[in-house]
Amino acid sequence: MSGIQPEFTDSESASFLNGEAKEMPSREGGKAARWRLWSPISRSLPCMLLLVGIFLALVILVVSSRGIEQKSLLPSQSMFGKIPKRLVVFNPDESYNDDPFGPDKLESAWSKLSPPGKGHIRVENPEAWKLSGGFPLEDLAGSGAEEYTISVFHQLHCLAAIKSKMSRLQDWYKGENDKEYLTFALGEGQISDDHIYHCFDYIRQAIMCNGDTTLEKPRTVDGRIVRGVDGWGVAHECRDYDAIYAYAAEHRSGNLTGID
Repeated sequence: MSGIQPEFTDSESASFLNGEAKEMPSREGGKAARWRLWSPISRSLPCMLLLVGIFLALVILVVSSRGIEQKSLLPSQSMFGKIPKRLVVFNPDESYNDDPFGPDKLESAWSKLSPPGKGHIRVENPEAWKLSGGFPLEDLAGSGAEEYTISVFHQLHCLAAIKSKMSRLQDWYKGENDKEYLTFALGEGQISDDHIYHCFDYIRQAIMCNGDTTLEKPRTVDGRIVRGVDGWGVAHECRDYDAIYAYAAEHRSGNLTGID
C-alpha cells in the first residue's frame, strides 16, 4: 500500500474519531433543493421587473413634465428663486383713493407698495443671466454690475401716475374749472400726456402677459345674483408680493423711495 495518508480538516477528523458518520448530500439533490427554493421567485421576477420599470417611467414622466411647466423662458427669472404662491381675496381698499403723487405722497398707501430703491436692482454678473444693456454701475471699478428694474414695480408706478392724473382732474372739475389748477392737473413729467399714454399701453400688455384665469362669480345685489362682475370676494392664486418686495429691497441699486 502507498504510504500517503489522507488529509482531514479538524472537524472532519473529530467526526470520524467520535464514530459519527456524516451523510454528504449528493450534488444532484442540492441542485434540486435550490431549484425548489428559487423556482417561484424566478417565475415572478420578470413581472416584478416590469412593474418596477413602469413605476420608474411614470416617476420620470411626472418629474420631467413638472420641469417643463416650471422652467422659465427667461434665464434671469432664476435669480429670484422659487417665489411662493398664496391665495389672495380681492376686496376694495379706499386707502388707494388718494393722489399717489400728492403733497403727502411718501405717507400714502401707494408709496408703501414701492420697496427701498423703487424696484431698481443691482445685477452683479448680467451675462450669467443672459442679460445685456443694463445701466452700468461703476461704483466698483471693473465690477461689471448693471442696474435693472423689476417689472411689477414699474407697472405699479404707471398705475399710480394714471391715478394721480385722474385725481387732479377730478379736483379741477370740483374747483369750478379753475384754469390755473387745470394747468397743474394736466401736469408735466410723470403725469404728462405722453407718460400717461405710455402707462396705459404698458399696463395693458402687463395684464395680458400675466393672463390671470381666475373664475369670477357675478355680483349680488339685494340678495339677488345679477349678471356682470366687480371681482370682489374672489380668491386669486398670486405670487407672494412680500417675497418680491423683500428681494428688491435686499438687492437694490440705490436708496430712492416713493412710487413717483
